[in-house]
Amino acid sequence: MRYFLERVKEAVLHRRSVAHQFVKFCIVGTFNTGVDFAIYLLLTRLSDFWMENLVLAAVVSYSCGAVSSFILNNFWTFRRDTKKMRSKSLKFIAVTAGGMILNATILYSLVSVDVYDVIAKVFATACVIAWNFTLFKYWAFKR
Repeated sequence: MRYFLERVKEAVLHRRSVAHQFVKFCIVGTFNTGVDFAIYLLLTRLSDFWMENLVLAAVVSYSCGAVSSFILNNFWTFRRDTKKMRSKSLKFIAVTAGGMILNATILYSLVSVDVYDVIAKVFATACVIAWNFTLFKYWAFKR
């Protein structure tokens, strides 16, 4: 019976830990999304070059948010130290690159069927959230 109760306690604590990490991930994600959108809007609204190259603007802005994401998620959300930083960096880049490709593909697809670019970017960003959290938690920042 004691063994069973210990396992239940571990499961409850693990659930709380995952929920706590997810809340932190959402806070970090909100900040990074703000960085992404602010840079995207600055680029596309201040220059005809960027407005004609929405996908390139999305890649640049997403990359800026990604740098912030790595720092905040590594040291705050998932509380990892600097050990194995190179390995984590490569995994982070792989997840982020996949998210960027997904984001740009959705943006391009929606804009090409006349969806307003900001609405398309919001939808694309929403689609990438689950991808990023799952792969960051269980692969890139895995203990």
